[in-house]
Amino acid sequence: MSFRQANKFFVIVISTLMLVATVVFNFGTTRAWAATLPGPLASQPQLASMNRAEAITKNLEGKAQEALGNVTGDPKDQMMGKAKQAESQMRNAAEDMKNETQLSDRAKAVAKNVEGKIQETAGNVTGSSKDQMMGRLKQTDGSNQNMIENVKDSIGDFFN
Repeated sequence: MSFRQANKFFVIVISTLMLVATVVFNFGTTRAWAATLPGPLASQPQLASMNRAEAITKNLEGKAQEALGNVTGDPKDQMMGKAKQAESQMRNAAEDMKNETQLSDRAKAVAKNVEGKIQETAGNVTGSSKDQMMGRLKQTDGSNQNMIENVKDSIGDFFN
């Protein structure tokens, strides 16, 4: 490992730790970035949600792992780092979709199920049992919500 590679790796790791510490310790304070947004945007709880913070952390973790793989020449670390970054992009896209649309209850159930499948798949790729379990839990929640919507539709059909 050359000096430049080691230097680049440590800069990425230190930057990652600083950003994670900033997100963790400023989360919910008046100096946090979400608290400085104008009225309608600041009132949206999804903007500063834990899912968004987890996505940012997962992205940084992936970048650090990919950099480690680049420095050490380990293709497994490179692949796992890229997988974590892709998972982060999917989580951010899901959060963006939540912020931009007001979904019907049926669509929310389907979205929850899809989000769970994505998270479980990402957990399978990265080997994260937490992501696998949370993905399955979200899929179960989505299925339960879908079942409730089926009951609502049946009751509505009965009275129509």
